[in-house]
Amino acid sequence: MKRLFILPFALLAACRDATPAAEAAPAGNSGEIVIPADSPKLAAFTVDTAGSTHDRVLASLSAQVVLDEDHTVRVTSPVSGRITALLARPGDRVAAGAPLARIASGDFSQATSDVAKADAAVTQTTAALTRAEDLFAHRVVAQKDVEQARNDAAQAKAEAARAHQRAELLGGGAEVRGEYVLRAPVAGTVVDRAANPGAEVRPDGAVTLFTVSSLDRLWLVASVPQRDLPSLSRGATLWFRSDAAPGTRFEATVTWISDQLDGVTRTAQVRAVIANDHQALRAGVIGDARLVAHDKEAHATVPSTALVTSGRETVVFVEKARGRFERRVVQVVTDDGVTASLAAGPAGVKPGERIVTKGSLLLAAEAGHQP
Repeated sequence: MKRLFILPFALLAACRDATPAAEAAPAGNSGEIVIPADSPKLAAFTVDTAGSTHDRVLASLSAQVVLDEDHTVRVTSPVSGRITALLARPGDRVAAGAPLARIASGDFSQATSDVAKADAAVTQTTAALTRAEDLFAHRVVAQKDVEQARNDAAQAKAEAARAHQRAELLGGGAEVRGEYVLRAPVAGTVVDRAANPGAEVRPDGAVTLFTVSSLDRLWLVASVPQRDLPSLSRGATLWFRSDAAPGTRFEATVTWISDQLDGVTRTAQVRAVIANDHQALRAGVIGDARLVAHDKEAHATVPSTALVTSGRETVVFVEKARGRFERRVVQVVTDDGVTASLAAGPAGVKPGERIVTKGSLLLAAEAGHQP
């Protein structure tokens, strides 16, 4: 039978009192430690109930948060001109159609002028057609004159439709001063602005004036080694943690897996959608993403502080009764530094058992094990 060590001050107290009682003594089972109920040592221990989970971590990946390109628009100018005023700043939340900038544009003046001319031509040719049809009815003009008037009216209507469509593409019915208003095509946050007052812009320019994105959803991008790809599929869950949001675990759902491996790193890029309702994450944040599987059998979960390393073993201490603790060897499935998940088994820990979460090292010393 393996004997447990007793703290030196306990032996000294026993000698002074000349009594057979000791502060801590084996309970007949080599895996148990007994501390008297009136011992002040019990105040050093904190006990909590083991939780339960069906989730198991398969792999740990380095990941980065990026903008959700499905809800991001990079705004350029559809007209040539000069920026006269900026109406939105980086960080502003804007609605769809909200003004971003004003641009003095000859293109826009020409578009509004074309609309006015086309509408006037429609009015003129429609009146001419009516007059020609009336004269033809009284045999004053020939049939070919009526057909010519109908052709002129049809062409005028087609030109008016083209002019109106061009004006609508440029924002529709705007100021006659020729000042074009650049507007946000979607609702979101202005995450970047490269526009400057007085800058010249062109529709074929490569510079993005504004970047507007909905930050309620972001993408999580990670590179997965080829050995972990068999465990990965669309719809899989990733747990993401970052020191940019301490103590918070975000869940992301895998939506895309690259069909090609990187030739150097032998990894495949994976993209997942992550909810960001409270704006706790920002694009560019890096952290740790863990690929999670859902098991039918539940695993016990304990605070990471409950774990004690003893040689090659990891142990926890289970409270059987007040002052009575049992040492258990466990297998850690996952440990994120806050909560550890333990493998199920007859010798492990079951959900609902009382676990020592503070003072485990003292119990390890009582049991004669050096952590």
